[in-house]
Amino acid sequence: MINTKTNSKSRIIFLLIISIGLYACNNRESFSIEKQSFTTDMIIDCESVDCASIEINLLNIIGDGPVAKMINKEIQNTICIGLGIDKTSTTLSIKDIVSQFNTSYQNIRNEFPDDNIPHEATIDCELNYQSDNLISILIDSYVFTGGAHGNGTVSYLNVDTENGKKLSNSDLLKDHNHFKQYVEKIFREQHKIPENESINSTGFFFEDDTFSLPETIGFTSNEVVLYYNQYEINSYAEGPIELRLDKKDVSSFFTYTIL
Repeated sequence: MINTKTNSKSRIIFLLIISIGLYACNNRESFSIEKQSFTTDMIIDCESVDCASIEINLLNIIGDGPVAKMINKEIQNTICIGLGIDKTSTTLSIKDIVSQFNTSYQNIRNEFPDDNIPHEATIDCELNYQSDNLISILIDSYVFTGGAHGNGTVSYLNVDTENGKKLSNSDLLKDHNHFKQYVEKIFREQHKIPENESINSTGFFFEDDTFSLPETIGFTSNEVVLYYNQYEINSYAEGPIELRLDKKDVSSFFTYTIL
């Protein structure tokens, strides 16, 4: 999990063009991806005021068509959710997101001057997988706004490259229950939970004592990744739980091409 303090004025925006060129044969949009980095002191004068520490390394789809714009919106929406920012505005830029997070910190600091707890956010986006009809973006976040510890989360943003829409787990799977039954067997084997015992018998806390798939399902070139974040099925101290399945074994469960 990333948890890196931002350097001050030494950082600059960088554009790293990822030479992948997402395209398809049926007159779909052609576009590429760049990586951009934003920190607080690129946007706000932090020499004269105490700022929140923010570093966001996001992917930006380069293209003028509606699909590119939709994917960029979904990426920014995911970042907003991670930072606890209202994502209802369709014109919210990444600079606006950084400014709003910092403004929230400034407001709390002014309201409670005796409890000045620095706020920190680090978010990194990586393109994990691409096919003709699907891209899977890994978003690794760490946010600290007070309390005993920060909140580190991993999520995958899966997007249909034909229309730019975010795909839910239900969109990805042909039969949710069938896949869940398959994964439960693997989960029990890996964590030594007998088939005739409760799924929570070894200390997990699945809701209603019933196995469930994680909220986060993503893809790499060879694997399907199932990622349970901290608190999802166990305590913070136990950490996240990750299952990696060979694509060749599970491709038939998915509605999209993953091989």
